[in-house]
Amino acid sequence: MSLISSAAQIIATEEFSSRFPELKYKKLGKTGLIVSACGFGAYRVDYRVKEHFDSIKYALTSGINLIDTSSNYSDGGSEILVGNVLVDLVNSGKLKREEVVIVTKGGYIQGRNLERAKKMSDEGNAYRDVTEYSENLWHCIHPDFLKDQVKESLERMKLEKIDVYLLHNPEYFLDSSLSAELETSELRHEYYRRISEAFEFLESEIDAGRIAFYGISSNSFVKSSDDPVFTSLEECIKAAEKLSPNNRFNVIQFPLNLLERGAVVNLNQSNSSCTLLELAKQSDMGVLINRPLNAISENKLLRLADFEVNSEHLKLDETRIIAEIGLLESMEEEFMKEYLDFLNLSEEKKDAVNYFLRAGKLLRDNWKNFGSIEGFNDVKKQFLIPRVNYALTTLVGSQMLTDEMKSKLDKIAKQINNLMSVMESIYGFMANTRSKKIHEDLNTMLPENCVNLSLSQKSILILSSLEGVSSVLVGMRQKKYVDDVLGAIKTDLQGAEEIMKNITDLKRHDWEDIN
Repeated sequence: MSLISSAAQIIATEEFSSRFPELKYKKLGKTGLIVSACGFGAYRVDYRVKEHFDSIKYALTSGINLIDTSSNYSDGGSEILVGNVLVDLVNSGKLKREEVVIVTKGGYIQGRNLERAKKMSDEGNAYRDVTEYSENLWHCIHPDFLKDQVKESLERMKLEKIDVYLLHNPEYFLDSSLSAELETSELRHEYYRRISEAFEFLESEIDAGRIAFYGISSNSFVKSSDDPVFTSLEECIKAAEKLSPNNRFNVIQFPLNLLERGAVVNLNQSNSSCTLLELAKQSDMGVLINRPLNAISENKLLRLADFEVNSEHLKLDETRIIAEIGLLESMEEEFMKEYLDFLNLSEEKKDAVNYFLRAGKLLRDNWKNFGSIEGFNDVKKQFLIPRVNYALTTLVGSQMLTDEMKSKLDKIAKQINNLMSVMESIYGFMANTRSKKIHEDLNTMLPENCVNLSLSQKSILILSSLEGVSSVLVGMRQKKYVDDVLGAIKTDLQGAEEIMKNITDLKRHDWEDIN
């Protein structure tokens, strides 16, 4: 397999940024690399979706030069996609490998990794220091596991070198069964010992030329210092410095958004004398922000964005919506009653189709109870779309399918899509009503030229303008999301720190009431 040679270089990233003078770029801490103020967050992308390929390609050719992925995203499919896009752009001469910063992570044992780890365990050759967090999620940062993960990430992305490699949420260990067995001091000593051992391995991978820099992505960096799963940046820095004063622990990643502001308000570093972001800035760490638009408050998700709404759908009264759902339900029932037994499917597939082609029933039982646009989208992505897609793909794949049957399936699919659009408009309108209050709050603190930005753009602008933040990672699965991000980093914002402080002091209770 031919690999893409070289890695991100300071001069090349500087030259890249000069081609897009209208966009904002920042230094990735002591790495010296220059990165776009927003990076492409590749959490929910997959190489099997052409739209995702087109979006990353569009982002990289429009001024975005940092991609953040992980070995467990889409069970490796995200890294494969990143590699496919890089090969396409580098081979066509539209991008130099040295211009783009690739960040990936390791630590999660899920999907195929989990199948392999369980098999190794059964054979008596298990990875060491594995945290068996739940039946479907294990975690490990032991060098034996990380060695395999780095190798596989390089292969999937077709790279000779990863620019930044991050330990992915090592705090799972602090929430494992050992947390009940060990004293707090013993547990934390073991935690930082494991991190130190991982750092030592990553230093050796740098010496071997497989990675350039390393760090940690942790949701618990931002927590209060007395939280059971808190990860101290200060302790991580000490662990790296014990290995070498010239260590390459240069990048951290953590969540930050307009509601979850722990990184800028919690005095959880240096004996409660400074915040995470302040210590990161003092230490010249590269800082990557995740979840800038997905705020979690009281175990509820709040999407900091405006939603597209079809005004015609809002005119539908409850009677009409129930009738449309009833129509879908009867169409699905009729198809299965008339045709399912004639399609020569195995009993297993027949049972699955009979169970999954029930979008009408799911909507009838739940359409008024999704609670929010976030709740509806979760059900749509996790249950409705996968189940319907499986059923329709199975039916269309039958050699016994006639044109008449296919026509009826097309009508069912059209009705499902129409009803999903109706739901999106109803719950999107509710979300926009909530967001109107947030807009009003922000507009009192933003300069006039920012008032007409979308809510997502205002959020990104504020976060990317914070001193010490290198790049804000945003999911950009569609080109329109890329455009939204580009619009947010065409300007800088003075006083972003003060805005975050004012939001904390004055506005949080209002937003949580709306949520």
